[in-house]
Amino acid sequence: MSAFRAKNLLVPHDFEVNYAIGFARGLVANGVDLAVLSFDDMVPMLHAAGIAHHNIRGSLDPDRKVWQKAVNLARYYLRLLWTVFRYRGSTIHFTGLLTSRIILWDGLLLPFWFWLWAGTYVHTAHNVLPHSRENSRLFRWMYAWIYRFPDAIIAHTDRVAEQLVVEFGVDPAKITTISIGLNEEMPATTLSVSAARKQLGLPPDGPIALFFGKVEPYKGVDLLAEAWGLVRTPDARVVVAGWCPDEGYAKTIRAAIARSPQSATMEWREGFVPNEDVAAWLQACDAVVMPYRNIYQSGVVFLCLRFGMPIVATRVGSLHDYIDADSGVLTETNDPAGIAQALDRFFSTRDRFRRDEIARRAGKYSWDRQCLTIKHLYR
Repeated sequence: MSAFRAKNLLVPHDFEVNYAIGFARGLVANGVDLAVLSFDDMVPMLHAAGIAHHNIRGSLDPDRKVWQKAVNLARYYLRLLWTVFRYRGSTIHFTGLLTSRIILWDGLLLPFWFWLWAGTYVHTAHNVLPHSRENSRLFRWMYAWIYRFPDAIIAHTDRVAEQLVVEFGVDPAKITTISIGLNEEMPATTLSVSAARKQLGLPPDGPIALFFGKVEPYKGVDLLAEAWGLVRTPDARVVVAGWCPDEGYAKTIRAAIARSPQSATMEWREGFVPNEDVAAWLQACDAVVMPYRNIYQSGVVFLCLRFGMPIVATRVGSLHDYIDADSGVLTETNDPAGIAQALDRFFSTRDRFRRDEIARRAGKYSWDRQCLTIKHLYR
C-alpha cells in the first residue's frame, strides 16, 4: 500500500530518532493509520516496525561536503512542503524542534504551512522556548506566532502546559499533557556487569557514575566536574560518555576536569555513543548522573527507567515527577556541593536499588499507554 494513502502524517524534522520511532510505534499500536517523514538512518527501523514512511531527507552523514549539505537541505524543505500539501486534509503532527539558527524561516513558514493544509494540525512543544533562548525577545515573539496555529498542542509536562497558557495565551482546551514514552528502541544486552566493564575498559571494581548523552551547557557537566572533587566515596569513578557540539564549552569541561583534585577518577569519552553500545554502558555503571542547570524533561530519564537504571539528578524542571526514593536520588541544592552530596548518598545505599523493580514500575510510561490518550486527534 502506498504511504500516501495513510490518513495521518508524522513530521519529526530530524528530531531524535528513538523518540520518533517510539512515538510512531505507540500511535500505530493504537490503530492510527500513519506515515512518517524519514531519513536514511531511520529507514531500517521503520521497515522493521512495519511503519509507512517517506524518506525525504536522505543522508545526514556529517562528513559530507558543504555544498552537498546545502543541496540536501534545500531539497529536504522542498520535499517537506510538497509532501505536506499531498497530505492536505489529514492530521499532520509536527513532533520535532524548529531550527533555532534559521528560526525566521522555520518559525514563520512551517507552522503556517502545516495549518494551511492540515485537517488537524498537532504540534509537540518539547520546550516552551529553545534552550538558551528563554530571554530572547525575538524568540518570544516568534513562538507567540508559532503557537497561534496548532489545533492541538502536546506537552510532556504540566509545567510546559502551564507556561503555554500563562506566557503565550494558548487555550488550555488545545493542550494535552502526556509523558515521554520509554526508549524501547535501544537494544538490550546479555553482558554481565563485569563483562560490560571489561568491554568498555572500565575498572572491574568500585562504584561508577555515568553522564550519558549530548554535552551542552544547560546539562551542567562542568558543575559535575567541580562536584566530583567534593565526592568522598572511596574508589568511586565518574565517566562522561557523549559528544559536545560547542568547542568552547568542551574546553571549559576539560579545564574543570584537569584542575579537580580527583581528576584521576574522572574520564570523558568524547564522541557519539551508538545505540548498540548504550545498554553496555548502563549495565557497567551504577547510576546515571544528571547535573542539569535547567530542563523541562529529558529522554535520558526514560532510557534509564526502561533499563531500571538509578538516577542521581538535580531538582530542576519536572525531574522530580519521575525520580523517587526507589529509582534514584535528587539533590538538596542544585550546585556542586549538592551534587556531590547526592552522589555520596547514592553510593552509600546503591545496593538497595533494584533494577528489575525500577523497570517494572516504569511500564506505565510505555508509548502504547501514552499514545492511547491522544489517539482521538488522528483520523
